[in-house]
Amino acid sequence: MRRLFWAAMGIALISMVFANCKKDPTYSVQVTATEGGTVEGQNGEYKEGETVVFTAIPADGYYFTNWSDGNTDNPRSIVTTSDISLTAKFIGVTPKEGGIVETKKEGNSFVFTAVPSNGYYFTQWSDGSTDNPRTITISASDITLEAQFAQNALITITAGSNGTIGGSDNGRYAQGETLTFTAIPAMGYCFSQWSDGNISNPREITVGKDDISLTAEFVEQPAIATVDLGLESGNLWATCNVGAVNPWNYGGYYAWGETQTKDDYSWDTYKYCKGSIESFTKYCNKADYGNNGFTDTLTTLEAADDAATAAFGEGWAMPTNAEWEELYSQCYWVWTENYNNRNARGYIVYKAKSAGDKGIKVYYDGTPSASYSLTDAHIFLPAAGDRYLTNLYGAGLGGYYWSASLHENDPYGARCCCFISSSVEPSDYYARYYGCSVRPVKRP
Repeated sequence: MRRLFWAAMGIALISMVFANCKKDPTYSVQVTATEGGTVEGQNGEYKEGETVVFTAIPADGYYFTNWSDGNTDNPRSIVTTSDISLTAKFIGVTPKEGGIVETKKEGNSFVFTAVPSNGYYFTQWSDGSTDNPRTITISASDITLEAQFAQNALITITAGSNGTIGGSDNGRYAQGETLTFTAIPAMGYCFSQWSDGNISNPREITVGKDDISLTAEFVEQPAIATVDLGLESGNLWATCNVGAVNPWNYGGYYAWGETQTKDDYSWDTYKYCKGSIESFTKYCNKADYGNNGFTDTLTTLEAADDAATAAFGEGWAMPTNAEWEELYSQCYWVWTENYNNRNARGYIVYKAKSAGDKGIKVYYDGTPSASYSLTDAHIFLPAAGDRYLTNLYGAGLGGYYWSASLHENDPYGARCCCFISSSVEPSDYYARYYGCSVRPVKRP
């Protein structure tokens, strides 16, 4: 019995020793990072049930998105129950020169906005997308993007000999901005065209991506031709506007009583007032409108203030209101959309072929007599619009032509012939500071 007892005790002791020598299970934990960041935490062997913490740290321009198992916790606590292998994933969005990228997280997405620096504009992302802002949904895929920028277009507008440029400044401008430049000829010269062949003046430019460089070209004011329209007064009417090189050119725009074109048309820049309609210093027949009560008896432009006389010399003048009324009542007027195939809109004013044709107006919806053609004596009045402040309005839609006559009752205005495709008013009036066209007459 004693032997059996000690044998049993030996077996029990051996079992206890082997039980105490058995090791707890351990697991491998390996956490890495893709390009764009690092992971803070200790890889290695961990006993079952231990907790290990890893933190994904993005590099500049990168953002942590998720771990390779889809989890988005950061820092990430891991309780070891088996071998673990994880990768921290990042999305990289960086700007090239010319801007920055703003980022915000919205739920399961990132929203990236490319913000250009002053003088630049956003062009695209490096994958070709032009969406801005750009929304990217978090996924298991790594993404690296670059916001690309380009400098704004450089606008350079210059004047050739015998003129200057007014209006907007040269420089770099963002796409979509609208600029206006005015070619201003020196005395005795007129604007001919821009270096790209365009004849619009002022010239409105909508900025795109490309640089623009233009030069205004000026020519000496050509000798002006006249037409005998059979008027009772014997007046000969010029074939072109002052400042135009041919009948369909708009020519210059003149404030009433001024002989030079300019960039800005307002009371502040008007020659014969002190900045308002109550401060006139010439051509003022009412004290309420005069500077400090100034009045005079002048109701018709003097030669020194007549743009036609200044351009062509003695014998030439701006027509009076009565002379516009004569042209209106004694000629045959026809609206055209395409004068002489020059894509010019306005009125052809013919010498009337019969008493019954005098004063007839053929508007845009009418049919002119087949007996009239451009081989007949006529002048063309282009629908040149008018200038207000620094802008041109109504070009191609209407014409506004000064007379030499002050308005009888309101000296802030002067009489003018105004027309659109459906009407002609020979005795309208405009505020004197507006820039309007001038068509000279030569009296017998």
